[in-house]
Parts: sequence; C-alpha cells; structure tokens
Amino acid sequence: MGWQEEYRAHFPSCVKCVYLDNAYDCGGTDFGISAMERYFEDWVNAAVNVERGGPGRAVHFKVIDETRKLIAGLTQAESPDLVAFTRNTNEGLNAILQGFPFEKEDNIVTDAVEHHSVIMPAVNLAKTKRIEVRVLAEDQSERILPEDLLALCDEHTRMVCVSHVQSATGYRMDLKALGEECHARGIFLVVDAIQSLGLMPFKMTDWHVDAVNAAGYKGLNAVNSIGFTVYSKELLKKIWPVYIAAGFVNDVIHTEDGWDLTCKDPENARKMENSSLDNPGIYVLHDSLSMLEEVGIENIYTHVESLYTKMEKGLKELGYDVLSFPEPEEHLASLVVQPAHAKELFEYFRSKNIAFSLSAGKYLRFSVAGFNNEEDIDTLLKAAAETELR
Repeated sequence: MGWQEEYRAHFPSCVKCVYLDNAYDCGGTDFGISAMERYFEDWVNAAVNVERGGPGRAVHFKVIDETRKLIAGLTQAESPDLVAFTRNTNEGLNAILQGFPFEKEDNIVTDAVEHHSVIMPAVNLAKTKRIEVRVLAEDQSERILPEDLLALCDEHTRMVCVSHVQSATGYRMDLKALGEECHARGIFLVVDAIQSLGLMPFKMTDWHVDAVNAAGYKGLNAVNSIGFTVYSKELLKKIWPVYIAAGFVNDVIHTEDGWDLTCKDPENARKMENSSLDNPGIYVLHDSLSMLEEVGIENIYTHVESLYTKMEKGLKELGYDVLSFPEPEEHLASLVVQPAHAKELFEYFRSKNIAFSLSAGKYLRFSVAGFNNEEDIDTLLKAAAETELR
C-alpha cells in the first residue's frame, strides 16, 4: 500500500461519497477524533496531578510548542517564536491591520477578487484608521498579476494584502515575484494562505512574505476553530496587540507614574495571542501537521497536480465551460465550471453522491486534495458525461 492509500484511509468522507470539496473543508478525519480524546485524557491527568497553567495545564504546553515548530517548518518561517495562534484566517489579518501604526497619508493595496475574509478587514481600515485602501479592479481573465497590484503602490503604500490561491476561482498568485518587489520597495506583503497550505510547499522567507494567515480546516486537515499567523520579525515588531492579555510576553505594571502595559519581547508572536488558546484544536492541528510532514508536502503537491490535470482535461473534452489556468504555476487544487444551468447541474452531481461547492450561485467548484484518487475523478467524469445539462 502506497502513501496515498494509507493517507486516504484517515478521511471517512471518502468512504461515504466522492469528496471533491477540500477548498470548503477537509470533511473530517479519524486522527482528529483521536487527538481530541488525547487532549481530554491529558487534561484529566494534569488536573489530578495538580499541574498549573489554567485551562492549558502544563502538559498541553509541550504540544503547543511542538505545533509552533511544525507550523514554522510548514511555512519555512524564520522561527517558531514568530507563530501566533488565532481562531481563523480573518482574525489574524484583522490583528495585523488594526495593530499596525499607520499614519494618515498611508495606504494599503488589495484586489476585488479577494474573499471577504481579506477584503473586508482591508476596507475597514478606511473607517478605523482613516487611511486609503486601494482595490485592484477585477479582470476578465480572473488573474491578479503582481505588476497590476504594484502599479497601485507608491511611496506611501505600507502593505499589499492578497490570497495565495483565490477561493472563488482557484487562481494562484505569483508570490515570489510580488514578494521580491514589495521587499525592494519596503512594502509588507500579507497573505491569506488557507487555500494552499498543506497542498504545496510554502516558502515564506524566500518569497519575502511578511505574514501568513491560515486556518486549519482545509488543506491542513484540522478543525475550523484553530488558525494561526506567522510573521516576519520586521512586521511583528511594529505591531501592538489589538487584544491584550497576560501571558509569557505581555504584562501590566504599576509605577509611581501610574499603570502601564509592557511587552518584554516585541519580536515574539505570543504577544498577539489572547489568554486561552483553542487547545483541543491545537492538538488536532499538531497531529495533522505531523502526518503531513510524514507524507511529504512535495508528494501531495505532485499528486494534486496530477488529479487536477486529469479533471481539467476530462471536463474540457466533454464540452464543459471550464475557468482554468493552464499554466501549472497559476493553479493548485480547485477547478471552476461555468455552466448555463448551474443550480440544476449542482443538484444532478449531488444526486450522484459527489460532494463539491456551488459558488456565487453560478459556478461549480471541484477541489482535490491528497486524499483523493483517480477513481474519484473517473466517477466525476462519468457523471459529467451522462448529462446534457452542461
């Protein structure tokens, strides 16, 4: 049995249906259940042994520290100390944008294709920080090119905020080209990587990405209550926490001059965390990242590319209107079909026990992951061939 068969066996959804919806979520795992059980066992043991640490208990800190290291390895970050746990991608992005010391003439740049988790926090800066938010208009090709984003930047641009892979279309941004130019201009590059992490290698340092925001429930095969942000040192030291809480880094002090807050290590991302972390979620993320490390992200990437290519070729040959990006560096795992009868076709495929997403009421989004196999694609193409709704 090869790695793919063993890996697939951990995803119960694959037994119940043809699961082509990883861009929405991973569908649950058996190792997630085991991790949750282990968390409660550890908690009970810590309680009876009077271990300290509040809801975390000392035994949990080891798992949390190990998970930071796994995240740093996954993103190729400078250090595990640059990893902050959040509830989700959106919370991490909000913390960055609201905690950054913008000045009145500053601006940030994003684009109109972004998921609401990106564009809403960006646009909100116009209200909360009174700075200019520049939004690149949607292009008919659905591509977001680095040169177009950079054309909106000037000497007052402090950040560019984008997704690595677009949720709606599956288009993959050239982060290397964008990051190198942002770095040269002194602009921070802030990225939503929820649609790419776990499915392909991510090279945060090499690409000059200053912040990676993600949540665990898609390509990372964890749960939707746990997320994280990985920072560059340069960006992190400029940000003050939006939610301030006592912990390993922050404290409140009282002097003759009154009360004040102190951060003993501005380059430690723990300063960004609230007091009580999602420890059960971290346990699941720990085990899912350990499995991804064991399988190898490169193996998953190669496998996903093969399935995507087969799916795209097959649907096009059947006459479907596929919004595809044929160059390998422009796509990853999600393929979008634009049929004339989207809702009817969605119901048809669902009647064939195929799980996927209906996007914006008019697009069919099929997304593959490491747990999918060629039989999944064969089943999809067989069903696609047996209807005239296309």
